[in-house]
Amino acid sequence: MRFNRRQMLIGGVVAGMAATTAKDYQFHRKQKQLQALAKQQLPQDQESLLEAAFQADADKIYEGQQIIDSLQLTPPTLPYDRDLSKLLIECSKIATQQYLTGKTIPTYDGSIKKLPAYTSKLDSYTQIASFKGKEAQISETVAVNLLANNPGNFSDPLQESLDTTEDQVGQAIQKMVKLRKEIPVYLGFVLSSPENNIIVFRGTQTRVEWINNFTAIQKDYTDPISGQYFGKIHDGFIKNYLRIVEPIPRKIARTLDSTVPCYVTGHSLGASLAVLGALDIVLNVPQLKEQIQLYTYASPRVGDPTFAKLHAQSVPNSYRVFNLADIITLMPPTQSVGTYVHVGQEWSFLSHQKDFMPNHVVDTYNAAIHQEVETNHSRNYPMSGLT
Repeated sequence: MRFNRRQMLIGGVVAGMAATTAKDYQFHRKQKQLQALAKQQLPQDQESLLEAAFQADADKIYEGQQIIDSLQLTPPTLPYDRDLSKLLIECSKIATQQYLTGKTIPTYDGSIKKLPAYTSKLDSYTQIASFKGKEAQISETVAVNLLANNPGNFSDPLQESLDTTEDQVGQAIQKMVKLRKEIPVYLGFVLSSPENNIIVFRGTQTRVEWINNFTAIQKDYTDPISGQYFGKIHDGFIKNYLRIVEPIPRKIARTLDSTVPCYVTGHSLGASLAVLGALDIVLNVPQLKEQIQLYTYASPRVGDPTFAKLHAQSVPNSYRVFNLADIITLMPPTQSVGTYVHVGQEWSFLSHQKDFMPNHVVDTYNAAIHQEVETNHSRNYPMSGLT
């Protein structure tokens, strides 16, 4: 039988298609066999995965406490001083009033004697400095008006294109950023007396500072002068500390009498600033190292386990007073964007005012400390739940 060229070409194409079809058939058959085998094994795999997930979930509950228990931080060498703590928590309230007065009255010079919370207990002290810094402000009302003043751009969102909407929002954000400014504010003060020195940092007041309390981004911290690495710390807290520009805490510390105790203190955000300030002074003003004592109130967590260990070694006489009902003292969570633990010997009390802010404010702490209800011993509360 004789084949012409056309028939040969057609035959080649048909043969190729047949071979391809055979390969596809074998591939799909193999794929179906694998899928059938997977279906037979899947229930067992799902069960084991589910069991592993349950176990991991259970283990996660205890990981935070295990991290804390494993630290074994250096304990204080000096006892907690109740009388001094009463004075320091009053100083924290004064620092808040100093800040608010400075924002309200442009001519205010920072003198704490002019403030309602000032107490005669401080008459023997001289106020040698007021910390000043810059606080970022954004006019939110103006930013909203920028959108409202362009009704044509958003008159019918269903008919506006996505590109147009994004462009308008982008312009508004740019204008809002242009309205951002930094204003000088008071961030605390320094007192000196023949008996001791006191360095006070003010607590949380602005919306941005509250947001910083709850966010948990960490960054490596190396002391810029000594060059020593101290683990990872809360990015927002170190930024707030670096906003103190006049005078720099370590610079004013160099002028203090190195033969008497130096107490560093603060409430809320001020507590985190005090944690960083005490370390800064110990590292860079060595003549004060043995005199530094840190008293914090309602402090959030500042750094990771490495930071906590090295901080305890550098500032051993550190005491953390907190309300068990105060959620700020649980922020950031031990395990979040990084790992966070507290510094300082724990002194706790329970004052549940049935709401977030009353549990946290400085007046709640002031009342508890003056009643001397804070303790570093475990309490016999009725317990339930996890053990």
